Amino acid sequence: MACLHRSGHRVALLAPHDAGSALVGPGPGEVRLLLPWESARIAELFTEAGPSAALRETLGGFDAAVAFSRDADLARNLGAVIARLVVHDPMPPAGSGHAAEWLARAVSSLAPCAEGPPVLEATSDEADRAAALVRDLPPRFLAVHPGSGSPSKTWPADRFARLLDALGADRFLLVEGPADAAAAAALRGRGGAVLARGLTARVLGAALARAAAFVGSDSGVSHLAAAWGAPTMALFGPTDPGVWSPVGPRVTVLRSPHARMDGIGVDVVAARIAPLLAETGPR
Repeated sequence: MACLHRSGHRVALLAPHDAGSALVGPGPGEVRLLLPWESARIAELFTEAGPSAALRETLGGFDAAVAFSRDADLARNLGAVIARLVVHDPMPPAGSGHAAEWLARAVSSLAPCAEGPPVLEATSDEADRAAALVRDLPPRFLAVHPGSGSPSKTWPADRFARLLDALGADRFLLVEGPADAAAAAALRGRGGAVLARGLTARVLGAALARAAAFVGSDSGVSHLAAAWGAPTMALFGPTDPGVWSPVGPRVTVLRSPHARMDGIGVDVVAARIAPLLAETGPR
C-alpha cells in the first residue's frame, strides 16, 4: 500500500471485510476504500459467468489490479475488466525470503518498493477508544497475548505468568482472541489484568501502540502490534522467523533452539523486556 501511495496511485482493497478493515485508515500504508468480497456483487468475480454490467462499471475505473490469489476465475474476471493485471502467489516459495518482501514484489511493475512500511495510524475515534481501554494502566505498561493459531506455536501459559512475576508487572494489558480462552485463563484471573477482548483490529492495534512492550507468540496479534509500532517481542518455535516474523520498526525475535516453544526461557525474555518498562516518560 505504501509503495503504491508513494508513487501517486489511489488504492482500493478487495478483501474479506473483517480482515480488510484492519488496513482502512488515514496513514500512508492504509487504504480509504474497501470492497468486501463477501458482498453478492463482488462474489461475481469468483464465478464462471463473470461480473455483471454493474460490477464492470465499478471496477472499470481502476487502471490496474494486483491479485494475491491462485483462483483462476478471479484472475480471468479481473483481467476482463481491468486493463493491467498482476497475479502473485500469496505463499512465498522456498528461498524467496521474508513473506512481506515476497508480497511487495507484486507491485514492482507499478511502483518502486525499496522502503519499509510505515506504522499504521489511528483515527481520532480509534485513538480515543484505545486510550479509554488503557487509562488505568501505568504510563509504560506491558501487553501480552498468550495465544496463537496453533498449540505448537504457543509459549506455555505458565511462562507468561512467570514473566509477569519476574518483571513485577502487577498491571498489564491481556489480549484474548476468540480461541484464546484456555491460554488466557490463568492470566485473566490476576488482579491487575486489563482485558482486551472483542475489539476491532484497529482499536486493538492503537492500544498496543501505547504499550512500552508487547510479548506474544507467532500470531496475528504479534504482527498487529509490530505494524502499529509497538516494541514487539515475538517468540518463535516451529515456524521460521526468516519468513514469518512480524514487520515493524521495533521488533525482536526469540526462537527456541529446538523448535519447541518450551525451549524459550522466562529469564531470557524478561532480560529483553525489563529495560523497556524501566525507561522514563510515556511510551
